[in-house]
Amino acid sequence: MKRFAFLILAAASLCACAPAGSTIGGLPAAPADISETTVVDEKAALSVEIAYQAVALSVKAMAQTNIIMGTPAETIAALDRAAYAAVKAARAAYDAGNAESYREAEAIARDHIAALLRLVT
Repeated sequence: MKRFAFLILAAASLCACAPAGSTIGGLPAAPADISETTVVDEKAALSVEIAYQAVALSVKAMAQTNIIMGTPAETIAALDRAAYAAVKAARAAYDAGNAESYREAEAIARDHIAALLRLVT
């Protein structure tokens, strides 16, 4: 009888440790949580890449038509290289599955892209 009571108590305590929607040992409780996070991360990665591509194309067009020259062009080129490196770092972190470094790299990439956009508009 004592064993039966112990088993019931152990089962109840295990159920109390993992309420619905929580994590167990840092892992999501349901596969849907993982897939939703993955979709959101992929969309964020794509938005960073597309935003960079749009700004880079406008910078290239401005450079080819001599709208930007001299010191501003050097400043824009340096910022463009930094933005490109940050976008590559964000993609590499996403591909590696490293959520913490991905979010940090994504924030840095967004900052660089925004600064580049401010310079060319």
